[in-house]
Amino acid sequence: MSEMTVECSVWVEADRERAWKAVTDAKELSQWYSPGSPWDIPKLEVGEPIFFHHTPNEYHSGSEVVTLRAIITEVEERSAFSVRWEFDGVESDMVTSFLLEEENGGTRVTMKETGYEDEAAAKQTEEGYTMSLANLYAFLSGNELPY
Repeated sequence: MSEMTVECSVWVEADRERAWKAVTDAKELSQWYSPGSPWDIPKLEVGEPIFFHHTPNEYHSGSEVVTLRAIITEVEERSAFSVRWEFDGVESDMVTSFLLEEENGGTRVTMKETGYEDEAAAKQTEEGYTMSLANLYAFLSGNELPY
């Protein structure tokens, strides 16, 4: 049974509307989340598919683009956006969520992913999410991305 969860967050100096756009607009998401790996979000509605085209770079090994498919499981305007990943056409236990909360005049953005069976995979994802959130902070601040 998949029980491990990865959770990372960052505070950004942006209102929830601006942060929401950064995590749900495919063009913006593609700029800060694993830059160079584009997202397709044809329709931001529960039950709709999304696609992440994971492209090899210095942080992601491999020699080919790997396209991952997920189904949107939650859309709560300016608060929560979640997807359940599919692997080899089969729905998995892995759910990724972007959670937004107002905090200290800005927004706390939390990335949460459930469905890990081993600590090594969870740790690798935690490291990746920490880098992605550092990129999000820089992106929303108008600064150069660190990763």
